[in-house]
Amino acid sequence: MEQRGKRPIQKEELRLFMEALDEKSKRIFWHFRCHGHVKLAELTELINASNNMEVLYRLREVINPLAVSILGRPLVDFCESRLDRVTGKKVLFHWWLLDFTEANQLLTELGGKPALDLFDEHDHIVIISEVSPSLTVSDRVKVEQRPGILSIRLDKLR
Repeated sequence: MEQRGKRPIQKEELRLFMEALDEKSKRIFWHFRCHGHVKLAELTELINASNNMEVLYRLREVINPLAVSILGRPLVDFCESRLDRVTGKKVLFHWWLLDFTEANQLLTELGGKPALDLFDEHDHIVIISEVSPSLTVSDRVKVEQRPGILSIRLDKLR
């Protein structure tokens, strides 16, 4: 449901926003998409930042201003206390992804393909892909690697 005074995010705007994010900011965005809220220290570790100030700068001076200029509103906010709608628990001192529900389907449809990011870390790679909320997959993964190609297979659960 659209809040009063808040226009829906358009597919092209979301595509521009995702393309404008640098790798560390994208990684933070995906972490918010997966978890909804997070402690600052977790984000600092996530992007291998030298300190919390580097993450605060990224949230306040990169991600939110970019979201405001492209999407018309900020994406994250700090709350001292807030109720997690999923768990029903009170969460203290976390950063939260603001209402982003209307953009969920857009992320899945970006460019006719699911939104996908690959992060090449110093000792591992992380692949994140948006999938339909109705899709349930097995936790058993089949990974194949050939020169220049990585294939990951997850069986669908019925």
